[in-house]
Amino acid sequence: MKVVKLDNNIYRKAEKLSKTYGVKVNVLISEALNRGLEAVSEKSVLELYTGRRITLQKAAEMLSTDIWDMIERLKKTDIHIDYSRDEFVEDLK
Repeated sequence: MKVVKLDNNIYRKAEKLSKTYGVKVNVLISEALNRGLEAVSEKSVLELYTGRRITLQKAAEMLSTDIWDMIERLKKTDIHIDYSRDEFVEDLK
Protein backbone atom coordinates (compact mmCIF):
# COMPACT_ATOMS: atom_id res chain seq x y z
CA MET A 1 0.00 0.00 0.00
CA LYS A 2 1.17 3.53 -0.82
CA VAL A 3 0.26 6.78 0.87
CA VAL A 4 -0.95 9.65 -1.30
CA LYS A 5 -1.50 13.22 -0.14
CA LEU A 6 -4.79 14.77 -1.19
CA ASP A 7 -5.89 18.36 -1.32
CA ASN A 8 -8.24 19.08 1.60
CA ASN A 9 -11.09 19.99 -0.77
CA ILE A 10 -10.81 16.66 -2.56
CA TYR A 11 -10.77 14.78 0.73
CA ARG A 12 -13.85 16.66 1.97
CA LYS A 13 -15.73 15.82 -1.22
CA ALA A 14 -14.74 12.17 -0.86
CA GLU A 15 -15.79 12.20 2.78
CA LYS A 16 -19.19 13.62 1.87
CA LEU A 17 -19.72 11.07 -0.89
CA SER A 18 -18.59 8.21 1.34
CA LYS A 19 -21.29 9.13 3.85
CA THR A 20 -23.89 9.35 1.08
CA TYR A 21 -23.02 5.89 -0.24
CA GLY A 22 -22.24 4.34 3.13
CA VAL A 23 -18.68 3.30 2.30
CA LYS A 24 -15.32 4.09 3.83
CA VAL A 25 -13.48 7.11 2.45
CA ASN A 26 -10.43 5.07 1.42
CA VAL A 27 -12.63 2.61 -0.52
CA LEU A 28 -14.41 5.45 -2.31
CA ILE A 29 -11.14 7.20 -3.20
CA SER A 30 -9.59 3.95 -4.43
CA GLU A 31 -12.61 3.20 -6.63
CA ALA A 32 -12.72 6.77 -7.97
CA LEU A 33 -9.01 6.65 -8.84
CA ASN A 34 -9.38 3.28 -10.51
CA ARG A 35 -12.30 4.47 -12.65
CA GLY A 36 -10.45 7.65 -13.53
CA LEU A 37 -7.32 5.77 -14.54
CA GLU A 38 -9.37 3.39 -16.69
CA ALA A 39 -11.02 6.36 -18.41
CA VAL A 40 -7.64 8.00 -19.08
CA SER A 41 -6.26 4.72 -20.40
CA GLU A 42 -9.23 4.23 -22.72
CA LYS A 43 -8.95 7.80 -24.00
CA SER A 44 -5.24 7.29 -24.74
CA VAL A 45 -5.85 4.02 -26.56
CA LEU A 46 -8.66 5.56 -28.63
CA GLU A 47 -6.35 8.42 -29.58
CA LEU A 48 -3.68 5.94 -30.68
CA TYR A 49 -6.26 4.05 -32.73
CA THR A 50 -7.71 7.14 -34.41
CA GLY A 51 -4.17 8.30 -35.16
CA ARG A 52 -3.61 4.93 -36.88
CA ARG A 53 -0.69 4.16 -34.59
CA ILE A 54 -2.21 0.88 -33.39
CA THR A 55 -4.59 -1.66 -34.89
CA LEU A 56 -8.05 -2.53 -33.66
CA GLN A 57 -6.72 -5.78 -32.17
CA LYS A 58 -3.87 -3.98 -30.39
CA ALA A 59 -6.34 -1.44 -28.98
CA ALA A 60 -8.47 -4.28 -27.63
CA GLU A 61 -5.42 -5.96 -26.09
CA MET A 62 -4.29 -2.72 -24.44
CA LEU A 63 -7.72 -2.36 -22.81
CA SER A 64 -7.82 -6.06 -21.84
CA THR A 65 -10.94 -6.71 -23.85
CA ASP A 66 -11.95 -8.59 -26.98
CA ILE A 67 -12.26 -7.11 -30.43
CA TRP A 68 -16.09 -7.12 -30.31
CA ASP A 69 -16.16 -5.04 -27.14
CA MET A 70 -13.60 -2.73 -28.72
CA ILE A 71 -15.89 -2.25 -31.73
CA GLU A 72 -18.76 -1.37 -29.38
CA ARG A 73 -16.58 1.17 -27.56
CA LEU A 74 -15.69 2.78 -30.87
CA LYS A 75 -19.35 2.95 -31.89
CA LYS A 76 -20.29 4.61 -28.59
CA THR A 77 -17.67 7.30 -29.12
CA ASP A 78 -18.61 7.81 -32.80
CA ILE A 79 -15.17 6.74 -33.99
CA HIS A 80 -15.12 5.33 -37.52
CA ILE A 81 -13.86 1.76 -37.70
CA ASP A 82 -11.30 1.59 -40.48
CA TYR A 83 -10.11 -1.99 -40.63
CA SER A 84 -7.96 -2.58 -43.68
CA ARG A 85 -6.87 -5.90 -45.13
CA ASP A 86 -3.30 -5.18 -43.99
CA GLU A 87 -4.47 -4.65 -40.41
CA PHE A 88 -6.46 -7.88 -40.57
CA VAL A 89 -3.37 -9.78 -41.71
CA GLU A 90 -1.27 -8.13 -38.99
CA ASP A 91 -3.84 -9.02 -36.32
CA LEU A 92 -3.78 -12.67 -37.40
CA LYS A 93 -0.08 -12.89 -36.51
